[in-house]
Amino acid sequence: MSERSVAARFVLQPRPMSPLNRTLSRRRLLEAEGRSGLPLALTLAVVNVAKSCAALSNASVEIWQCDASGNYSEYAQPGYNGVGQTFLRGLQTTDAAGRVTFKTIYPGWYQGRATHIHVQVFVNGSGIKTTQIAFPEDVTSVVYGTGVYASHGQNSTSNSGDMVFADGTQYEMATLAGDPSSGYSATLTIGVTA
Repeated sequence: MSERSVAARFVLQPRPMSPLNRTLSRRRLLEAEGRSGLPLALTLAVVNVAKSCAALSNASVEIWQCDASGNYSEYAQPGYNGVGQTFLRGLQTTDAAGRVTFKTIYPGWYQGRATHIHVQVFVNGSGIKTTQIAFPEDVTSVVYGTGVYASHGQNSTSNSGDMVFADGTQYEMATLAGDPSSGYSATLTIGVTA
């Protein structure tokens, strides 16, 4: 893997730990907290592009996503107030191989955005990478025709029509395996400069 293939597409200024990181004194595994959906095992590998893409251990990785109906915890949005809730948010520390695995659900969608999961990587309390994970549209279409997703319908925003992914998903597209009856596993390598 070349440094270029996993290099960050956005330049970010370091910032303090997120609200979730500040409120949790130990590792928080992602919790659905009553949210239904198709199981998704999400494995992220964090590599340091400044060191020949070596695995980055001991980095904090935070993810958050909407539920099958398109609702987020932690803040208010039109038609839903998620303030004070923490569902579908998680925080883990990378292992010696630079990996974390979250047990979550396939993300839902909301108007104007393609299907995605948010990711932020922290080293020594400073945010060094914020990105989003894209999902293959053919898989997403099948998932959104099943179970709790069916009542919300299909997402009308494609990856190419999305404000974040419109310039491509080469560095954000998850690799999926599985099926819509038992669930999926997803993997993605995230390059950071640390």
